This record gives sequence, structure tokens and C-alpha cells, in this order.
Amino acid sequence: MAQDPKYDLPTYTPVARGLHWWIALLVFIQLPLGFYMAYRGNEMPGVNEKGEPVKGVWDALTDTLYSSHKVIGLTILLFVILRLLYRLTRGAPRSDPTVPPALTGISHFVHWALYALLIAVPVIGYKAISYGNYLDVFGVHLPAISEKNENLAKEVFEWHETGAILIIVFASIHIAAAVYHRFIRRDRVVERMIPKRVV
Repeated sequence: MAQDPKYDLPTYTPVARGLHWWIALLVFIQLPLGFYMAYRGNEMPGVNEKGEPVKGVWDALTDTLYSSHKVIGLTILLFVILRLLYRLTRGAPRSDPTVPPALTGISHFVHWALYALLIAVPVIGYKAISYGNYLDVFGVHLPAISEKNENLAKEVFEWHETGAILIIVFASIHIAAAVYHRFIRRDRVVERMIPKRVV
């Protein structure tokens, strides 16, 4: 008797799985880091040199948080581009034939939306720091890609924050879908991306 096709699905390659999990780890670090550093630098109650209360704390820790955010953002951008190029040139395992076409279509939409956001958000962030001339990263000055414009920098930072929120939304859908496939449908969708020693 022929084997059930859902038990005969190929998995993603080690390279694809590695890039996926590195990107996921960096994103889970980057998002709370970004929101905390913005709060610390712009909203956290502090005092100035005269002892007067001010909003925003700018100290060595704040500088480190911002520099780390920029480094991680550029690393995510690099990894996502590599992941996308790898997928476009090497392809991906076929979809689980037991999954309804509507769910497969939604899955593809969410995946490609995440790819787009994980490229657009770092690019928008870089554009914002270029407009604001906030290009220092651990003492190294990144190249500017625009003339300084503080007002435009503030606007682009808002786009950057909106994009980060959208990443949270789509990543949450992605995670919820993984839980659904793994523990409710009990198909092999998630297994294709999990290292074999963990399955």
C-alpha cells in the first residue's frame, strides 16, 4: 500500500533552516530592544546636568542599545537577503498536500509579507538614521545615504516603528499557525523547518 504523502515530505535544507532560525532569534532580540531603547532615549524620566527633570535618558547604556540595534538590524537585513536569494535559487519543499489550499495560500502570503517587512524595516531605519545623522555605531561612522533633515528623520522613524509593529503582527500569525499545525492538525508543516534531532 502506498505511503501517506504527508509522511513523505522533504524538509528544508540545513542552510535554509539555519538562516530561518538565526533570523528568528535576531528578530526576537531586536524588537524588544528597539522599543526599550526608544523609550529610554525619548520617554524615560531622567534629570539633566542641572538636576532638572527631563524626558529621555542619554548615557553609555542608551548609546550601546542604539548601536546594538543598528548592528542587529543590518545583520537581519543581510541574513534575510541571503535567505531570499537561497530560496529563489534553490526552491523550497513542496507544500503538505493534506493542508487545505486556502491555508496554504494564507501561509504563502504571511511568509512573503514577512520577507518584505524584514527587508523594508531595516532599510527604512537606515534611511531615518541617515536623515538624522545618527550614524555612529560603537565609534564607527556608517556612510550617509541622504542629506541631513531632522524633520524628515522623525517622520521616517515613525514608518520604521509602524513596520516593526507589522512584523510583530505577521510573526505572531506565523507562530500561531506553527502551533496549530504542530499540535492541532498534527501534520508535517512545522517538522520541515525543525532540525531533525529536535523532531
